[in-house]
Amino acid sequence: MGSLASPESDPVPLPPKLAVLSLRTGTVRPLGGVNITSAINKQPRQGKVRLTKLGFAGDERQFPPHRSPDNAVHQYDPGHYERWKAELPDRRDRFAVGAFGENISTAHLSEANVCVGDTFRLGDAIIQVSLTRQPCFKLNHRFEHRKMATLVQASGRTGWLYRVLREGWVEEGAEMELIERINPTWPLSRLQHYLYTDQDNAAALRELVALPGLGQEFVGIFQKRLETKVENMTGRLEGDISVPWRSYRLVEKTRLTPRIQKLVFATADEDEDDDMSEEQLRFGPFPHVRVKFGPDASAPAFSRAYSVVSGDMRRFELGVARDDNSRGGSAYLHDGIAVGDEVKIAKGHTSSSSSSLAAETKKSDSNAADGEKMKHIFILGGIGVTAFLGEIRALVASGRAQVEVHYAVRSPADAAYLDQLPGSDTVVYAKTEGQRLRVRDIVVPSLLLPEGEDARAVIYCCGPTGMIEETQSRVKELGFPRSHVHFEEFGGAGMGTGDPFEVEVDATGKVLQVPREKSLLQVLNDAGFDLDSSCLAGNCGSCMVEYCAGEVAHRGVALDDEQKRSAMLSCVSRGKGRITVKC
Repeated sequence: MGSLASPESDPVPLPPKLAVLSLRTGTVRPLGGVNITSAINKQPRQGKVRLTKLGFAGDERQFPPHRSPDNAVHQYDPGHYERWKAELPDRRDRFAVGAFGENISTAHLSEANVCVGDTFRLGDAIIQVSLTRQPCFKLNHRFEHRKMATLVQASGRTGWLYRVLREGWVEEGAEMELIERINPTWPLSRLQHYLYTDQDNAAALRELVALPGLGQEFVGIFQKRLETKVENMTGRLEGDISVPWRSYRLVEKTRLTPRIQKLVFATADEDEDDDMSEEQLRFGPFPHVRVKFGPDASAPAFSRAYSVVSGDMRRFELGVARDDNSRGGSAYLHDGIAVGDEVKIAKGHTSSSSSSLAAETKKSDSNAADGEKMKHIFILGGIGVTAFLGEIRALVASGRAQVEVHYAVRSPADAAYLDQLPGSDTVVYAKTEGQRLRVRDIVVPSLLLPEGEDARAVIYCCGPTGMIEETQSRVKELGFPRSHVHFEEFGGAGMGTGDPFEVEVDATGKVLQVPREKSLLQVLNDAGFDLDSSCLAGNCGSCMVEYCAGEVAHRGVALDDEQKRSAMLSCVSRGKGRITVKC
């Protein structure tokens, strides 16, 4: 895997004059399939970008210490990527310029020939090397490898940071030239040796504390080692959230109806169960998981999101309907996958609206007067029943709520999970029997309190687009408070597709074509913008992008009307004609 260089005291050769190969900035966004955020997903910038004492314009940092002037610019050697590809071939597609969240890339600079305190002219700005980058646990999520941060630290291929001595303008192709070297015997590789290997070398620590140009973060670390002991690095390297993608094995496959399969998955590596805390094992309200699967387990062809019927992250059940317009995903889970096959699964995001609703309804139920239980009305269509089974079970078991289920299906034989629904309070509407679920007959004015600011009921809906739109229109017409309404899209093969349009990326000016068969999310990711996503159905909001021009046909349920004025869900919403987005 490689190792940190041994300490040397010989002067390091001077690098040649260079050109900036890549300039990137990024904003704080959800990362991967877990409930954490990061600004590591940086996008290319075209034209001149202002470099200030705190970094490039438009570049954000989430962790407060990272906002220090010593952390203004991050550089990573693009030559490292080939080594990572060779060492981790199953993740080679992830190792491209920008993957480590670097702001700038050049040839001929690395931890071996860049020294602490080196001063460079960058465009018309002047910058000085301050620190090596300290890898943290978010790299484990970024590269879907539970020990990635540890591997980066051990390899020495960490990248490094600059402070800005003189502000200025920088662009891709700008010249970068070393103008002063004050510590010719202190390459970053030597610094790393004492940072991570020979950690309690008192003589080296005393020299480092007084080393000109070294960032205050490291001065503090080395001073503390002299006074007490070496710091614990576990929290930084491993964090408190497990690696999102894990291997699971299909342990049960049962046909529930002509169109719905019950699939039960369990962790393939039982040792990984011990690595998950109780909080990580439990699902939140309205849970879902993302599943990567296909005939070749080493290169999954499909990535889909499914609601969890029951269980925890050790073992759980999914209900999967065969989509009439399947692009291969649901068809493979029905006909291709077999008991014993392995897939990759990540716990999905719980949207903020889901958490808020769960808290609000719990409060409403507990405050309800005797004999006036809060009513919870579920409007469901087809496989949409799986989105709320856990909530229905919990409400019925609590005894605090009045539960009412309206369940639309094609035929009586297509009604799955009836044994998990409250029989006397469930109405099934079968299309083949001429029965139709009419939202206006279910969501009626009497469900609102006279003041109009609260409601006697909470409305839940998951089903086909037409059902969701009809329910959304009805609750809006009646003035239902948002805190008493929750929607889930179950997503189908056509989610995110539709009429073609153009999208211009504000930061780069690049114009991309979004064809009929692809979502905006797919097109932006194919173009290298590396957006995160989770549910792929417009429920969680992790794929949200800002738009600043054009008309958007909003789909999905994660955004409220106010948010829709300036943002869209890239996995499902589409533009009309041409739109401009920020990502």
